[in-house]
Amino acid sequence: MTQIIFKQKNNVKKTLIVENGMSLMRCAVENKITDIKAICGGNCNCATCHVVIEPNFRSVVTSITSSEQQLLNKLRNNQDGSRLACQIIVSKKLNGMRVIVK
Repeated sequence: MTQIIFKQKNNVKKTLIVENGMSLMRCAVENKITDIKAICGGNCNCATCHVVIEPNFRSVVTSITSSEQQLLNKLRNNQDGSRLACQIIVSKKLNGMRVIVK
């Protein structure tokens, strides 16, 4: 199990204890993290699970794919550390990671 801290758009922080091997998006949806809509169900087609990963975990999360990068490039609020939560798989290496919901 891994601890992930979500900072939601309303500035409320929510700490989750997450099962390893799950996508970050699935964890967020199942735990009612606000503003993670996940319209495509985790298929990297909609960017409604946009998050920003804190700097010290960016090199540890699952590598970004070209299809994910294409979706992120279309977002106005794309920034350093932007990722789609559906493409990040939780592992013990991410314990304590902070994620900002965009």
